Parts: sequence; structure tokens; C-alpha cells
Amino acid sequence: MCNYIYRELSCQHHYHLVESWCPKYIATEKRCPPVVVSKQYWGDDICGACRERQQPSNHPWAKMIRRPDSAVSHPYHHRVSA
Repeated sequence: MCNYIYRELSCQHHYHLVESWCPKYIATEKRCPPVVVSKQYWGDDICGACRERQQPSNHPWAKMIRRPDSAVSHPYHHRVSA
């Protein structure tokens, strides 16, 4: 099984980081079910999408970028499938 770190940010968004790949993944490049070996809370950090909502960019094309609603899956959420 591959080992993952669960990291939650102060904006309530989270993501999984790979701590180590298992030999099965290295051989097949197919992900196995994640095993969370560590949970981290980053109380001072927020994700890029939330940061953009708080401090909109001054770039003229920034408003043209389609961003998901908060009710929809967040782009930094990472679902791992087998």
C-alpha cells in the first residue's frame, strides 16, 4: 500500500501528498488504496483558489478563468482511485 499524508489548510480544503510509493505501484504505476500515515493541519495557510477569492488578481484575463463554486469539488482536492 502507498503511504499518504493528509494535509488540511485553514480554509477547510485538504489534499493528500504521497509519502512513499509501494513496490506494486513502482512496478505497475497503478495506485492502490491510500494509507494515511500522517495528518497535518496547516492553520496559517490557505489554498490558491481561496487566496484568489480574497485577493483577486490584477491581471485582466483573471476573470476569464472558470473557477468551480465552493459547493463543487475543489481543484486541490485529490481523490485517489485504485
